[in-house]
Amino acid sequence: MKNYTPTKARQNLYQILKDVNRKKNPVTIIPANGKEDEAAVLVSKNDWDSIIEPLYLDSTGTLAQVKKRIDDDSGFTEVDEIDWEHL
Repeated sequence: MKNYTPTKARQNLYQILKDVNRKKNPVTIIPANGKEDEAAVLVSKNDWDSIIEPLYLDSTGTLAQVKKRIDDDSGFTEVDEIDWEHL
């Protein structure tokens, strides 16, 4: 992962955006004071969606329901019995 200061990132923003999307390599922007806890990571929108989707599904309980169905070895689920509104 490449690191940039905010100034360097600003100077190369267009190229950084292209690289992040084409090469799928996130970039870290570290402030001039060097404090990594104040840094930011730039990722592509597609990568961000891939990161956030399972977190959202977990927070809504949907992921637990999916795991429960995967682990269900009864062999059959009646589609009409699924509460689609509360997955």
